[in-house]
Order: sequence, then structure tokens, then C-alpha cells
Amino acid sequence: MPAAILKLLKSKLLYIGVAGVFFVGGIGTVLSYMTAVDYTNHLQFCAFTCHEMSFPYEEYKKSKHYMNQYGVRAACPDCHVIHNAWPKTFMAKLLATGELYTHFLGRMSGDVDQQKVFEQDRLMLAQNVWAHFKENDSRECRNCHSWDAMALASQSTRAQGQHDFALKKGMTCIDCHKGITHKPVHQAQEDQTAPQSFDIN
Repeated sequence: MPAAILKLLKSKLLYIGVAGVFFVGGIGTVLSYMTAVDYTNHLQFCAFTCHEMSFPYEEYKKSKHYMNQYGVRAACPDCHVIHNAWPKTFMAKLLATGELYTHFLGRMSGDVDQQKVFEQDRLMLAQNVWAHFKENDSRECRNCHSWDAMALASQSTRAQGQHDFALKKGMTCIDCHKGITHKPVHQAQEDQTAPQSFDIN
């Protein structure tokens, strides 16, 4: 076989080999990402992996998102993870890894009263979530709820009036439904000009 053809074959084999390595590496990366997202998108992971989550978990168990007459359960990721938009889900998961710093720092610093620290930061943490929901028009709520699917006639007169008012004013779910799953700390806000919230637990 002529040397030129042999050299060409070797170079093609090299390119194919390199492309194969990248292809297999890409598949491995995608599968690793999907596995990590799936593993961290379960109630068991959220509630039992980090001891800090045991505090809000106990509140969540008393809410209608945990148990209701319809037998439908909305778990932590349903409200706190972006759905059907993998780049945003990836960024949310990436940003959430920053919480590991606080998790391990709290343990290593000898701070044994984690619940006290959690309670001190609770309003700030809640406000961050409310701001996120307000900014995206309560997107996570709308994974399950929508105006079109509401049977207003089946709601109480008060709820019908509130929903009709909210729809006309262009309000979003979180404007009224703070404290629906966790401790209603919105009552501790200093800003009395915010829309009136109510708890439907």
C-alpha cells in the first residue's frame, strides 16, 4: 500500500478516534446530568439528605400540597425546580450547589442550633422565593394550576371574588398565596403596602 494512502488512513482514523472520544464523553456527560437531576428531583432527596430541610418538611406535611382530597401530591421540586426548560434547570441546579457551602460550614463551625439559624433567615429566604415567583409569573405554580382549568363555580364566593379580581388586575399566584405550604412569615413583613395575602391551608 502506498505511503500516501497509509498516511491518509491513519489521519482519518485519528479524526474518527478523537470524534468517538468526544461523542462518548458527550453521551456520558448528558447521562450523568440527567441522572443527577433525576436523583435530586425527589421528595426523599430534598427532605432527608440535608438536615436543614427537616424544618420546612414538617410544615409541608401539614399542607394541602402534601395531602388532600384529590390524592395529588406536589413535592419540593414541583415548586422549587424549573420544569421543561433544561438550560434553566441546569442553572438552578448549579446555583443550588452554593447551598452546600452553608450546609458544611454550619456543621464545621460547631453551630448545633441549625433551626435557630434557619428561623433567623426564614423571612429573607422566603422573600427570595417570592421575588423569583413574582418575576416569572408564578411559573412553578402554573405547572399544575391555570386560570383556564379553574372551576370557579366550585369555589367559595370569597375565592371566586379573589380570583376574578386577581385575573383582572394581572396579578400572579404568589401575590396572594404566600404561606400556603410553609410557615406564613409574610405576616412579619414591614411593607404594609404589599397585596393582602391569605393562607388557604
